[in-house]
Amino acid sequence: MKKRFFQKQSIGFVPLASARDWAIVAVIVAGVLGVRELVLLFSLMDREDLRITLIGACFGMLPSVLMCLPVHGVVDGLSRDALRSFLGSMKFIRLVERNGTRFYTQNTPSWMRWDSNRVAIKPLPDGQLGVTMPFYCYWTLTRRR
Repeated sequence: MKKRFFQKQSIGFVPLASARDWAIVAVIVAGVLGVRELVLLFSLMDREDLRITLIGACFGMLPSVLMCLPVHGVVDGLSRDALRSFLGSMKFIRLVERNGTRFYTQNTPSWMRWDSNRVAIKPLPDGQLGVTMPFYCYWTLTRRR
């Protein structure tokens, strides 16, 4: 089996990285509640059916939140090109560099971007790169042959 260039060290437990991410989730939940009330006003649909739909919508949102859990790891200096190629294949573009850390985000409209969906790359003193990526990127990386 081929050795992976990204060596996972840990998985974080903070799925929503910023106040903006929390606001997006709050708007989604409030939107689902609002739509439920509108449907109740203008429909003959049963309240129990709408309650089940609301619960299903909230549970349906959970996988997208959990797939953005941060995975921390390292990439050796020789695998920089492999990392760059992987980020390109996942449609990540360079966003900004702050305090020596480069941030990459997916090439989508800004209103669709989650802060917890960023990849952060920081050079380490030993020549390796410290990388933090969302869990779905790590999951995709481990599935490639």
